[in-house]
Amino acid sequence: MAATKSVKDASSDAKVYTFDTSNEVLGAIKAGTIQWAVDQQPYVQGYQAVDSLWLYLTNGNVIGGGQPTLTGPAFIDKSNIDAVADYAKGGTR
Repeated sequence: MAATKSVKDASSDAKVYTFDTSNEVLGAIKAGTIQWAVDQQPYVQGYQAVDSLWLYLTNGNVIGGGQPTLTGPAFIDKSNIDAVADYAKGGTR
């Protein structure tokens, strides 16, 4: 968010992108002061991958029917912001 303030203070036309997602960042995406954010979801990327491996090794479970189980990261921009806005307000994104 400091970068968006710096762009404004410098009267610059620089574009701002970020690797963190929060309710404040989503507001800036809606306002157009941030172009997009990477929705990293470290819990999903780390825990789900390890848990899926554990389930496979201990019980033979194949998560996702053998298809890729996407754990991120994803990009959030104006085209998909509404799908994650409530989660960001709750602090889980």
